[in-house]
Amino acid sequence: MEVDSVDNWCTNTDNGKFANLKAFVTAAREFEATHSESALNLMTRYLGLIASSCDLTIFSPGRSEVCAFFSSLWRVMCDGRGPHWAGVAVLSRAAAEPSARHALTHTYKFIAILSRLLTDSISNEKKIKLLSVMQDISYGIKISWQESYLTSLMKQLTDWIRQPMTEPHHKAIGHKSLTVLVNVCYGNLPAIYALMRTVDTKEFVVHLISLKDGGYGGVEVCRLLLCLSGATRGTAVRQPDAHSYLCCTMRTFKKAVVDRDATQLLHAYTFLNDLCSESNLREFVLTYPHFSAALTNSLKDVDDLVSTALDDVGEPECASACLKHVLKFLTVLSGLDLYSLRSHHSQLMLLCIKTSAVCLPESLELFSVIVTQYRDEGRLPQELISIISDRLPGLLVPPLEPGKAGLQWLQVVGALCESSETQEKVLQEVTPHAFEDTLYNVLHYTAQSGAVGAESSQQAAVASCRAALCLCPAARDWEAALTRMLAHHQVRKMLCAGLMSSNGQRRRQVLQLIKHHYFPLDQMNQVFGESFAADVSGEPPGACSADRADSRAPPPALPWAEHPALELATDALVRRLSDALADGKISDIATSSVMELYGYKMTCLEQRLHSHSAALQGATEQMASLQHSLALLQATNSAQQDVLYTTQMQNERYKKIIEDFHKQLEDAETTVRGFRAKLAAERLEKEKQKEQLQKEFGVQLANIEKEMKSREKEAEERLRNADAENKTLTKKLEQQTSKSSELAGVLIKFEERVKQRDKRLEEAAAHETALRSEIEARDLTIKQLEKTVLERENRLYQVTTQLDEMKRVQEMVAKLMSKSTSANCAS
Repeated sequence: MEVDSVDNWCTNTDNGKFANLKAFVTAAREFEATHSESALNLMTRYLGLIASSCDLTIFSPGRSEVCAFFSSLWRVMCDGRGPHWAGVAVLSRAAAEPSARHALTHTYKFIAILSRLLTDSISNEKKIKLLSVMQDISYGIKISWQESYLTSLMKQLTDWIRQPMTEPHHKAIGHKSLTVLVNVCYGNLPAIYALMRTVDTKEFVVHLISLKDGGYGGVEVCRLLLCLSGATRGTAVRQPDAHSYLCCTMRTFKKAVVDRDATQLLHAYTFLNDLCSESNLREFVLTYPHFSAALTNSLKDVDDLVSTALDDVGEPECASACLKHVLKFLTVLSGLDLYSLRSHHSQLMLLCIKTSAVCLPESLELFSVIVTQYRDEGRLPQELISIISDRLPGLLVPPLEPGKAGLQWLQVVGALCESSETQEKVLQEVTPHAFEDTLYNVLHYTAQSGAVGAESSQQAAVASCRAALCLCPAARDWEAALTRMLAHHQVRKMLCAGLMSSNGQRRRQVLQLIKHHYFPLDQMNQVFGESFAADVSGEPPGACSADRADSRAPPPALPWAEHPALELATDALVRRLSDALADGKISDIATSSVMELYGYKMTCLEQRLHSHSAALQGATEQMASLQHSLALLQATNSAQQDVLYTTQMQNERYKKIIEDFHKQLEDAETTVRGFRAKLAAERLEKEKQKEQLQKEFGVQLANIEKEMKSREKEAEERLRNADAENKTLTKKLEQQTSKSSELAGVLIKFEERVKQRDKRLEEAAAHETALRSEIEARDLTIKQLEKTVLERENRLYQVTTQLDEMKRVQEMVAKLMSKSTSANCAS
């Protein structure tokens, strides 16, 4: 599968997918020109259709249609009559896509427009909805100067944070306001200074500590305290403070798992990731001694959460979101590579296997991080092997949606390749073609996702090449797969981008790949050649320079006050006051004059502040507009560069094919000339052989004619002898014919006799059959008579027995009668 191949059906599908975005852009242009009600209704309708779309890829910022849509949405939302809340619904939907959320934060800068909508006059539902969008698109925001919306935003957020949390919606508003405030202030000194000018810092810190101790927003409070401590004290964070933050984070993590609070889990993951990513704080994180105990207490609750997510009872979507954040948190924690946490790796492995059906990307990422920690040892512990031995084939099946979990799957395969116990299993379960298809699907999915997609593409290319290099010594088909992957221009382009990027670790990974002895030399030359070309052109391939353009752009010049004469007069009065104070004549000046002087000065400062604010707002809007244009140009340029690169690659391939054809044609012509010379020599030789054969055939023909004449004479003599023999045989045949007729008559008589005998035999057979049937009938009768005799003998025996009994009885009766008679006589 080619990443850069464009088929007709793909083009038609894309046109249908972005149809609503294009229609909105057209309606937005009509609204900007006419401000008609019909254009406004059209925009609202199309925004509703876009917000209800199930396909989040329509918000990926790598295409010119998406850039034009967000730029048009930004302009119409700046207008007071624009469809603001329909736009908020679209932004809420787009923030669910990571690359789109990154673009909304760093490229289109919708936070300023949303800040204008954030007022006390809107309903609580709209406040929660607006703050939810703002907390999504304000994460990781970079503010390099004092932007115009910061003061009003800080005031509104701090008011809602400090309001009493008496009702549930007040608590939700305060919690989301705290999250937005943390996101805006984290790492941005201008926002922190705006916050410190808006509130009393000490009182606000005391209120934050009370919120932290009360169990409300503990992680966000820690992040905000970390920002304020760095801005106020100007010193590095101490180890006890860092350990206190970590203790609060682990406590919040456990409580959020029990309460199924996805928002708190996300904040805990974000804060821990920030602490581990900061080089100065990472040392304090590594020295925290209670990770193992806290993780032991939390894993029991995590198992209950997994059971809830797998059973699909209650709220499965909430449980799934919580589980994703839990896995991300555990991934960051496992990435610290602490020896004390290795005792939990078996439980975490089981957790990865259980959750792979619900959260495949996150579970694969955690699995990869755990396996990678044993890379230097060259083998996995026996308890981990026993856990994954039966379930490993299921994890090695390529994901059904490679765009979402393909990168993590490639990392898992690469990590398992580097262990001797699991490498053989990878060779059995993973085929090179399935591996390549997954890689190309990932590159195709991330090609239109902006800076986030470029980073993922580089990771996928490096992980895939590293896995193939590990498997090359064990199987030849993987060596061929590596050659095919490196010949693919998109993979080579990502290696070039990694080699020229500012990420030192990525550069080391690419250099380690290139210096490997199985890496093809011709591909090495191409990678370095393309990297050099990209360096000469001034921009690395695949890099996004929008953020660097922001940092290099000078701040716009701000105009002075509208009344320079008043300012000059005020300055003159201030100088006179200074001279009078120096000469000790300040008492001669009336208090009213001084007050008037300061009134003029305050008016001048207010006018200058108002002018500066208006100029700052205009410069901010102009900068955002220019950045939108830059994003659109970058998207168009990226598409054109892809087309140009594809065209160049095809031209080079066609040139090479033409050169091969020319070479084959020259070889064919040389071969034809050789064949022609050989054919001419063979033809001369065959003509000589033909003449010699003709002479030999003439001599043989004369000999054959002589032999034929002699044979003809012999044949005539044989024919005469045969005629004589034929006559003799004819006479014998006539005699035999007469004898045959006589024998035929005798044969007919014998046949008649045979028929008569056959007839007699048939009659005898019939008579014999009748006799047999009669004998059988008589046998049956005899058997019946024998049976009857037996029965009568039995009856006779019974009657005889009865007669004997009767005789005995009669004798007994006679004896009794004689006895009775004798007795009577005696008496």
